Amino acid sequence: MKKATGLYSVILGLGIIALWVMMLLANNVPELVDEPITIYFHLCAEGIMGLSLIISGIFLLTNQKRGDVLYLISSGMVIYSVINSAGYYGNNGDWAMVGFFVAVLAITTIFAFRIIKYKTD
Repeated sequence: MKKATGLYSVILGLGIIALWVMMLLANNVPELVDEPITIYFHLCAEGIMGLSLIISGIFLLTNQKRGDVLYLISSGMVIYSVINSAGYYGNNGDWAMVGFFVAVLAITTIFAFRIIKYKTD
């Protein structure tokens, strides 16, 4: 259970960071021109979320003490981010991305509840 959550967390964290790197390298972030301060803060939040997911995933995979708590914090960041991102893409009519974010929301929430259940058993 913890291993699957840890693996998911590492993959999601790496994916978030990779996505932003690719978008930045492809000059596919118009907000850098339109709203630079807003996007810099957003990139900082996304980077912290990605790193938190990677660290919590490694902690879970290696059975370190605080992996479950850090995953719950990281998953809270993900839940907020995917709801916010779904709104952004929905506003732009990109329903495939909305569906993707809903799937990430569901998977992240399921793993979070499983961690909570594991801690209370």
